[in-house]
Amino acid sequence: MNEVLRRLTDAQTRKLARSVKLDPDQAVPSPLMQASRPQPLEGEIDFDITIMALGNAVTWPAKMLWAGELHGHGLQMQSSLHILIPTREDDPAFLWDGFDYRMLPPAADDRLFELAEEAARSAAASAGKSNP
Repeated sequence: MNEVLRRLTDAQTRKLARSVKLDPDQAVPSPLMQASRPQPLEGEIDFDITIMALGNAVTWPAKMLWAGELHGHGLQMQSSLHILIPTREDDPAFLWDGFDYRMLPPAADDRLFELAEEAARSAAASAGKSNP
């Protein structure tokens, strides 16, 4: 989404905002006006994945997007994996596409979830310190 917005001109961005019923001239509300219920924790973990097929290997950037909420001692989390693949077109030359967890070795799958849980706990602790 950031890449799309980066490529749009100001006029195109304003037109896009109006098409989804947003007023591009309206000021962004103050953080104090947002809902008091804490939003779920979210983040991404970047890594590279090497895929081997028919004696050839290729390494591509990948990421795990996760969102979750801490409940007691556990983390309820949803996640998805994405890989940056070539499109064989000029613009865009690459795009993020989803891929299945079964393509990962079990140890890598476990490690990604450990990293996401660690990041979620760290973010929750930071949020707790800044909002006593």
